[in-house]
Amino acid sequence: MEKLAPLLVGAHAGSAIIAGHYAGLWETFHQHPDQKWTIPELCEKAGCKERWVREWVGVLASAGVLKLEEGMILSCDKDVVEALLPTSELLHFFTSLEFIADKENRIGACFKKDGPLGVGYSDYPNFQDWMAEWSHCRNTNQNFPEGYMKMVGGGVHEALEKGIEVLEPGCGRGRHVMAVAQRYPNSKFTSFDIDNEALELNKVDAEKLGVKNVEFVLGDFCNMKPEWTNKFDYVMIFDCMHDLPHPAEAMKGLKGVLKDNGIVTMLDIDTSSDMVSQTKNPISAVLYNISLHHCMSVSLSSGGVGLGACWGVELAQKMLGEAGWKEEEVRVITKDIPNHAVYVMTKGNGLM
Repeated sequence: MEKLAPLLVGAHAGSAIIAGHYAGLWETFHQHPDQKWTIPELCEKAGCKERWVREWVGVLASAGVLKLEEGMILSCDKDVVEALLPTSELLHFFTSLEFIADKENRIGACFKKDGPLGVGYSDYPNFQDWMAEWSHCRNTNQNFPEGYMKMVGGGVHEALEKGIEVLEPGCGRGRHVMAVAQRYPNSKFTSFDIDNEALELNKVDAEKLGVKNVEFVLGDFCNMKPEWTNKFDYVMIFDCMHDLPHPAEAMKGLKGVLKDNGIVTMLDIDTSSDMVSQTKNPISAVLYNISLHHCMSVSLSSGGVGLGACWGVELAQKMLGEAGWKEEEVRVITKDIPNHAVYVMTKGNGLM
């Protein structure tokens, strides 16, 4: 019980943290730093009902997230508040609980030898929106896209400025490609996904933003279209390789769509393939759990290998080698983007 009690408290506190986000309470704390509140005062500023906030305070004061003193005086440390604002990646790791919490019985059934292969992609209707918000948050904090393109090097930023053909597999809700297309209007972008609903929404967004240099098409990363052979100067991949049913096939197809001189960048989770080593970091529990409930599951559900979010840098490098990328053609950048690794693969002379 000594080990389990903090986990139980954390699980329920996490749920209340999410509720506070949607109620706008963290933003209210942020707008009035270092202020001590009575519950009625907080409710007045936040536009909330007192009875609901009182119960919410009970959860988070018990868990130590909020401070509740004699006389029902309430406060919250500034660093805690900042970590729970929409601009913080940590908040988005909390909100990931929303699209997995109702799947426990179905995920549990998949464990059994006679159970389902996995819970499918279509069973996560909120995932695309969650991923889009997380990506937007991370990109804002990392000066994306220009900061990213300069970081990966290899002449990518300069080539995009001049104008090149770019492919983005697994675009989801199009947050990455839209930002890149707006920053680099001289380049042309083809962006594809298996989710046709997301693609249609992306087209509407592009029209609203006046983005005319992106084409959104239905496509399968594991089966690249024949007409894309040797067509693109640059392929940019964000957070999707580990979700694929057959990532090895996708990796093999990358060189084929590049021109004789081109570059691929692949952003993915930065973990070690050695589970014993990786699990010494407690935050890994979050990554493994998101993978258990989504990344691995959606891959297995379609008869895939179930690579999972924590596949690790070592396995990624091994698979890239098996897909035909020589060791000298692959660079790995870690530490520049928190919790992420960027793989830079160069074909021929690249874009220099």
